[in-house]
Amino acid sequence: MKTTWMKLTRLAGLLSATTCLLAGFSGQSYAAWYETQGQAAVYNGNKIQAKHQATQEALRQAMLFAGASVRSVQQLTDGLLNKEQMEISSTGEVRQLELISESWHDDAVTVRIRADIFPAARQCSAATFSKTIATSYFPMLEPQHAQDGQVQELGRLVTSQIKREFDRSAEFAVISVVEPYTVQWQSRQIRDQATALATQTKSQFVLTGIIEDLSVFRPQPNRLAFWEDDTAMRNFRLKVELIDGVNGAPLLEKTYEAESEWEFDRFAQVDASSNHFWQSAYGKALQHQLQQLQSDVDEVLACVPATGRVISISAGNELNISLGRQHGLKVGDTLSVYQVQEVTDYRGVKFLQYHLYPSEVEVIEAYADNARVKAVNDDFLANIQANDFVAKR
Repeated sequence: MKTTWMKLTRLAGLLSATTCLLAGFSGQSYAAWYETQGQAAVYNGNKIQAKHQATQEALRQAMLFAGASVRSVQQLTDGLLNKEQMEISSTGEVRQLELISESWHDDAVTVRIRADIFPAARQCSAATFSKTIATSYFPMLEPQHAQDGQVQELGRLVTSQIKREFDRSAEFAVISVVEPYTVQWQSRQIRDQATALATQTKSQFVLTGIIEDLSVFRPQPNRLAFWEDDTAMRNFRLKVELIDGVNGAPLLEKTYEAESEWEFDRFAQVDASSNHFWQSAYGKALQHQLQQLQSDVDEVLACVPATGRVISISAGNELNISLGRQHGLKVGDTLSVYQVQEVTDYRGVKFLQYHLYPSEVEVIEAYADNARVKAVNDDFLANIQANDFVAKR
């Protein structure tokens, strides 16, 4: 009966999911939850079983959309999800689950639930797919700091070094684009700048950075206390944000800083791209901080679904998308398709609403950075537009 119900549900396109991300772009904290609905037919008048199946499907949709998986679902008690008896695999965790509504019509029931889902890092299905990051040269908050050693190119070189660290060590993300110009990430339009860069480069995330401190401390020589250490010390402080290119929400905000010996003369023109610089005590201190940055970003993105955009819509009910082999995609993989809309509540708070299409798509051709997909079971792909999103979860 379950197989028949699943087939009927899929053919009728009875499933839908909406993910709402509270996104107040003025810098306050962000909250997220998942709302999904499932529908099931009533067989032999058994409404209890139909409601259970509808709830199970709604929760399954929410878990898969969040990058987790479920073995069995909540036990219904008096029509409410108020007793936690869910078995969840090690890939995810449900913090809170509630029944929003249920409606009966034409021998079918529709159940809507809300769930707070937190997939466990490094074990979810999304961890096998690579996420793309765009960035640019980092600005210096205090340009005069670079005069000691003439290291004005350090903003560009730090970005290049971060990319090398990702190429060498990252498991879950890749810096796919480094734009060859400096973006003033300290401006108040950072969210708009980030989402614009993500759209322009077809990247899922944007890494912003500001070099806040490169100051050098040089102790004054003391002839009477000649035994005192006169070694120059140089600071390094880099503030970064990892921003979701779809909604502008920050996933990581952190400052990396170090103080290390600066062995170069104040009037020297230091080649910060040279091996001599990066093998110096200061260069190694920088490299250590950038390695930590790479590790932190990789950890944050481990269970975030790989997301791309619909590039174009082809004849024959096919789509061209901006995910490909470099993201871990292969022929036969299935993806979700969804739209994003901005809505405003009565208080003027802005929300981003994610509308999941009922039909999934399947990869029929995979290229380096793009792929061709078609609807699973040859369903009709209605109302999908270029710049809609696809996600491998």
